[in-house]
Amino acid sequence: MTKIFKLIHNWVGFFISLIMLVVLTTGIYLGSVDLLKRFDDKGQVFSALSNEQKAGIAAKALSNYPDATGVKLPTEMSPYVETYSRQQSTFLTTELEELGTQVKSDNEVWRFIFFFHRNFQLSDPGKHVNAISSILATVIMFIGLYLWWLIRRGFKWKHTIPKNSKNSALIKSHIQLGLIFSIPLLIMAISGAYITYGPRGGATLDDNRAKPVMGQANDWQSQILAAQKLWPDAELVSVSKPRRPQPDSLIYSLNFNASNVFALQQADTIKIDFETGQLYSAITFAERGIKGQAIYSARFLHDGARMPTWYLLMLIISSIVGTAMVSFALLTFVRKEFIGRRAKKQSKAKTVGSAETATFGLGKQR
Repeated sequence: MTKIFKLIHNWVGFFISLIMLVVLTTGIYLGSVDLLKRFDDKGQVFSALSNEQKAGIAAKALSNYPDATGVKLPTEMSPYVETYSRQQSTFLTTELEELGTQVKSDNEVWRFIFFFHRNFQLSDPGKHVNAISSILATVIMFIGLYLWWLIRRGFKWKHTIPKNSKNSALIKSHIQLGLIFSIPLLIMAISGAYITYGPRGGATLDDNRAKPVMGQANDWQSQILAAQKLWPDAELVSVSKPRRPQPDSLIYSLNFNASNVFALQQADTIKIDFETGQLYSAITFAERGIKGQAIYSARFLHDGARMPTWYLLMLIISSIVGTAMVSFALLTFVRKEFIGRRAKKQSKAKTVGSAETATFGLGKQR
């Protein structure tokens, strides 16, 4: 059985590694871009705002930028106001003075690499290839962990960084790096497949719960202040309009930061019908249940968005290490299975040829 596992790990791992090498390197770029954005404070210094100030800022921003689909309020990570839509983002001070604008269509390099990471620029077929590769990569990693367990007594920290480019040194480093970073690599692989094949949707408000009128109809500030009173200890961080507006209603979301098991941000949500001021739903991350939490968290666990900066940094480092680990495996596999076997065949052919020549010469002498 161990021989079969080794064969699967080596050969299936070889082909999967070619795909994962592309996915990991593009992931490093995307994660690094996100990380740099987090360190860009637009020259602003964070100052805690009262609920009334937040409601006023959100109401004025949505009024001044009617085409915006949402507004992000200042946080310690991003100490500025941002109105955004699919086309562009506008950055503002708390007094709503413009700091700058980013047109999303201008960032063609990012868009190309994002879709190359997602589906290799092949639309749905590429998406499925990527997801299936993630599933197989998960299997390969578990097999690798099992194979390591068989030789665990030989584990030494000094083998983590290869001392030279010999196959033995690279393989030892591949094993050690795979062990140390197995958890974040598994998280990325499993969540990546889940994004494609996992169920959609999530928990909603229990219909038996009351849906009171939260504030005055068509009044952002009144409704936002009333919603904040539901969760007085939670931090309001964004207001977003629906992606698919309905003709007879405008049900928008208020997103809050609160403590949860994943340290996920904007995970508690209150939805209100703007036209009537009536509560539509209110749900915390904990209330979603295990299934709902998995559905909601999959994307953010995969790309680090809405996660703390330390988590995003861990994903980037793990992707860099994963790239090195995969490269070591590919190099040693090619050397052994292709170059090495070819050299052996050539050497064998030369040996046979030399023997035939010697035999022919001996016969001639006779």
